[in-house]
Amino acid sequence: MDPQAASLPGPEAHARWRARVLGLLFVSGLLVVYLVDPATTDWYPVCPSRVFLKFYCPGCGTLRATHRLLHGDLVGALAMNSLMVVALPFLLYGSWTSISGRPGPAWMTSSRAGWGILAVLLAYTLLRNLPWEPFARLAPH
Repeated sequence: MDPQAASLPGPEAHARWRARVLGLLFVSGLLVVYLVDPATTDWYPVCPSRVFLKFYCPGCGTLRATHRLLHGDLVGALAMNSLMVVALPFLLYGSWTSISGRPGPAWMTSSRAGWGILAVLLAYTLLRNLPWEPFARLAPH
C-alpha cells in the first residue's frame, strides 16, 4: 500500500469539510441580512419578475422576511412572504440532510413531493398577485 495514499482524507472528511464551509457561508449570509435591512437599501438585487413582468414571484419578499425573522418579528416576516416562513423548517431540514449526507425521508424526496411543491408554488404565485382580499395580503407589504 502506498503510504501517501493512506494519509489522504476519505469521503467522510470531505463531507465534514463541505458541511463546515457551507455552514460558514450560510451564517455569513444570514449575518449580512441581519445587519443590512433589505427594505431600506438598494444594495440587494431587485426581483426580475417584479421589474420586468410586474408580478410577485414566490420568492418576492424572502430577504425582507428573513431580516424580520432574524430580528424576532414573526408577524412581519409572514407579511413579507408567508410561504417561506411556513416552508422554512422543511427547507432547513432538507438542507441539513443534504449537507450531512444523510438520506431524507421518502416523502420529501419522491417525485410526488416535487410535483406537490411545484403546484403549491404556482398556486401561491397566482393567489398573491390577485388584487382582492384576502389574497392581496399574500403580496409583500
